[in-house]
Amino acid sequence: MASTKISLKLLVNNKTKKVLFAEAGKEFVDFVFSLLTLPIGAVAKLVSAGTMHGSVGRLYQSVEHIGASYLQPGTDRSDLLQPKVLYPDARELLLLQGGGGGEPALARFRLSTCAGYCATATMEAKATCPQCKLVMSTEVAFVLPSSAAAAAGSSSSSDDSGGYVKGVVTYMVTDGLEVTPMSAISSITMINKFTAGKDVELAEKFVTVGTDEGLALLKAALRSDTVLSDVFLARKK
Repeated sequence: MASTKISLKLLVNNKTKKVLFAEAGKEFVDFVFSLLTLPIGAVAKLVSAGTMHGSVGRLYQSVEHIGASYLQPGTDRSDLLQPKVLYPDARELLLLQGGGGGEPALARFRLSTCAGYCATATMEAKATCPQCKLVMSTEVAFVLPSSAAAAAGSSSSSDDSGGYVKGVVTYMVTDGLEVTPMSAISSITMINKFTAGKDVELAEKFVTVGTDEGLALLKAALRSDTVLSDVFLARKK
């Protein structure tokens, strides 16, 4: 992802103030797919646990407030409140990495080994190597298959490497975040589905997806079937 801004074209029914679908490229689809990789604790932190529907928010706050004397020795509360995300370079989740400075909203998953590079690795800072007994403080890279293929000289272009979907395709993303490859037939079918026999006023709307919109999409996806409308129409007139 070259930048933290993504352009999106929406087809909107101005009569009902609803998005029929969005025409999206690889970057946006990679982002919405990557939301499925977030641990529940990371989601609760990003959307503010106190505003979440259901029980997850209360569970998160219980961990926040429980006294340290009730936790097992050596337990790091942040492992639950800010679980690390397994990704090599944060490409797909870059929209959720912005904000007002300080610690990042998403902590990166890190692996460390000992100075002797024994065949062991750990997620725990300053753990002792079970083989040579040295402190395991040397960070090593964890490479996902997509990144390994790109580094090995994949035939894909640099803009198309990594992520989840191919970049040579335009995708249709519905208001409820159903994603399919876009074609003339699929777009006409979708338009007919939502406009047949109804009074409609269709218009194109171009929007930019940045950090604020990325976070709003995550929040809306947890509670709504009209995600794109909630983020780009209800919030912005």
